[in-house]
Amino acid sequence: MAAIVSRAAATRLSKVGAIFRRDAIVAFSYPGNFALSWMGIVIEVVIVWYISRLVPDSPRFNAAGGVAVGYLQYLAINSAFVRFQAAALNSFAESIRDAQLTGTLEIVLATPTHLPTLVLSSAVWSFTYTTLQTALFLAIAMLFGLNLSHVNFLTTIVFLVLTVGAVSPLGVLAAALSMVIKKTGPIEWISTSSAAIFGGMFLPLRSLPVWLQIVGWTLPITHSLNGFRAAAAGVPLQNVASDAIWLLVATLVLMPFSLWIFAKAVGKARVDGTLSMY
Repeated sequence: MAAIVSRAAATRLSKVGAIFRRDAIVAFSYPGNFALSWMGIVIEVVIVWYISRLVPDSPRFNAAGGVAVGYLQYLAINSAFVRFQAAALNSFAESIRDAQLTGTLEIVLATPTHLPTLVLSSAVWSFTYTTLQTALFLAIAMLFGLNLSHVNFLTTIVFLVLTVGAVSPLGVLAAALSMVIKKTGPIEWISTSSAAIFGGMFLPLRSLPVWLQIVGWTLPITHSLNGFRAAAAGVPLQNVASDAIWLLVATLVLMPFSLWIFAKAVGKARVDGTLSMY
C-alpha cells in the first residue's frame, strides 16, 4: 500500500515538474518581455521612493508600534508582497487561456491527471518567479533606505505559505470563469482595487472609517500584508497569530470550494463542447 501511494505521489510530482518546465520555457522564449518585467521592478521601486518622500514619518507605519518610521518602510513592503495576489489572480486563468488559444486544453484534460493537480501546478512557475522578483524588489528598495535588519524569517515564511494558499482560490475562480465564458470577468479588477483601497496597501487600515475597516478585514490580502510588515519589523509569529489563523481558515474553506467550482466549469465546458473554443 505504501509503495502504491509513493508511486502515485512520484507521478504527481513529475507532472508538476513537467508543467513547471513548460511554463519556464514559455517565459524564457520571450526574452524582451522577460527583460522588461525585471527592469520594471527598478522603476516601481523609484516610484515608491518618490511617493514615500511626500509623506511624513508616523508611528502608524511601524508594525512593531511605538517609534515613528518612514512611509517607505510601509509602502515598499506592501508593494513587494502584493505581487503574490497578482500572481495568484493571473497565473491560473492565463494558463487555461493559453491552453485554449493553442488548442492543447482538451488534450491535457484527456490525460489521466487529476484536475486539482493540473490547475494548481499551473501556478508553480508563477509563484517561483514572483518570489524572485519580490526578493529583487526588496534588495533594490534597501538601497533607497528600506530597513530589513530586524526581519523575522519564521513569520515571513509562514505568511508566504499562507498568502499563497489564501489568495490562490481567487485565481482558480478566475480560471473557472475563463473555462466557461473565455474571459476572467471582474475578479482580477475587483481584487486589485479592493486591495489598494481597503487592504491597507497605501494607508493603515485603522486610518479608514470603521465600516471600511470591516470590509478590509474580510480580504485575505489585508492579513497577508499585516503579517509581512510585522515580519519586516521583527515581530514574532505569535504576535500576529490572529492574521495567520484567518489566512489558514480562508485557505481551508476557499481552496476546496474554488476547486469544486473549477471542476463544475470543466464539466460544463465538456457538455457544451466548448473546451477547444476560445
